[in-house]
Amino acid sequence: MFKRQFARREAQLRRLCEEQLQGIEISDPYAVDEICRQLAIKRGRPLYLHELPETGGANAPCGMVLSFDHGDYVFHVAATSERHRAQIVRHELAHLLLGHAGSNESVVTSLLGVLPDGVDPSAVLSALGRTSYDSETEYDAEMAASCLGELFHDLAHSGRERGRSGAISRLDDALLHPRRNRRS
Repeated sequence: MFKRQFARREAQLRRLCEEQLQGIEISDPYAVDEICRQLAIKRGRPLYLHELPETGGANAPCGMVLSFDHGDYVFHVAATSERHRAQIVRHELAHLLLGHAGSNESVVTSLLGVLPDGVDPSAVLSALGRTSYDSETEYDAEMAASCLGELFHDLAHSGRERGRSGAISRLDDALLHPRRNRRS
C-alpha cells in the first residue's frame, strides 16, 4: 500500500515539475547557474544563487531558500561535489516550484552576513533550510529535486540528433561534458 502511495505521489510531483519547466532550454543538467537564469525568466521573478557562509556545525543547513518581495535567493554549501551542489540547488528550487513557504528565524539569522546590503531581515517572506527530511514538505522537495534532475538531463539532451546509437550518444556526452564525468 505504501509503495503505491509513494509511487502516485512521485508521479504527481513529476507532472508538477514538468508543467513548471515548459519552455525551459538548458544545455547541461549540472549548470545550476544557467538553470536558475532560465527559471527566473520563466517565472518572471529574479532568482539569485549564492554560496552559504561557512557556519559549520552538524545542524547547519546545506541549502536554503529565502523569498523577498523583489526575488528569491537560493543558498548552497560551497565545499561539496558538483553533483551534490546540483542536488541541493534542485531541492531548493523544488520548494519554489511547489509553492512551499516557511518561516524559520534561525535560517534568516544565519544568513545576515551574506544578505545583500540594505536588505532588512524582517523583509523575508519565506525561509526554508535543508536540514532534515522528516516532514512532508521536505520529502516532496527531495522527490521533486530528483525528478528535476531527470528532467534537466532530458532537456539537456533533447536537442541531440534522433536515431543515434547509445554508444555514439555516450561518446558524445563524454567528449562534450568533461567536467560532468570527472569524479568529485
